[in-house]
Amino acid sequence: MNLQQEVSDSCEAFIFTALTNNPTRKVLLEDYTGHKCGNCPRAAEKAAELKEIYGEQLVSVAVHAGFFAWPMGDHFTTDFTTDAGDEWDSHFGNSDAGNPNGMVNRTGYPESDHIFQYSQWAQMVEEQIQIPATIGLQLIASYNETANLICVDVQTEILQSISTPLSLNVLFTESEIIAYQTDYAADPQEIPDYEHNHVMRKSLTGAWGQPLGQENYAIGDYLVNRYSTEIDETWNINKMSVIAFISNADTYEVLQVEEIHITE
Repeated sequence: MNLQQEVSDSCEAFIFTALTNNPTRKVLLEDYTGHKCGNCPRAAEKAAELKEIYGEQLVSVAVHAGFFAWPMGDHFTTDFTTDAGDEWDSHFGNSDAGNPNGMVNRTGYPESDHIFQYSQWAQMVEEQIQIPATIGLQLIASYNETANLICVDVQTEILQSISTPLSLNVLFTESEIIAYQTDYAADPQEIPDYEHNHVMRKSLTGAWGQPLGQENYAIGDYLVNRYSTEIDETWNINKMSVIAFISNADTYEVLQVEEIHITE
């Protein structure tokens, strides 16, 4: 087992149990959006619809990036952007392609199209879910109220031999955030009490993740990574989740993703 730690002394060590069942393939849906994007609520509705269909097999992240995500005016003052989200948007070109759009496991990059309109998400998600899992992920998270600290442990288990560098990405999302949103289908179009869900708040591993440190991975390899971060005063810890995903460090394709709620 390989252990990498970037964790506070205030975090207790967690103990993972062995995976008893074959892990299912889970899929990451990145919804690139903005609070001034009047068509973006339709994409959020599609993401919610797909979540109802696929349950825990689908993990959604709302990445607020680009011009329509910038704070502006008297009403759209909430800043949902993140450094990592901005880097992703610049690299993959989502806002330049015209929000709303998204990526499904970042498939197709860089050889072919990788940005999909929300009308295409259902087909892409179904295709990705059918692929057998090559990696298992387990997450444990806790909130230390005294230290104002979130502690996260991630265990990666290799299920099939892999001969490519891998990266681990760990990030936080928050749901049920009430703030302004433009919706071209509404009257008036500026909605003051819109519910924003799955909003990316912070990446613990930067935009491109933490290298897992090997070029070749054998079946049965275990790797554990530990992290911690202080809570931002604007976050509601009871509405937050931790998401971890493993990607091919060369192509950025997501091979497995996992999500847990912090306070449950």
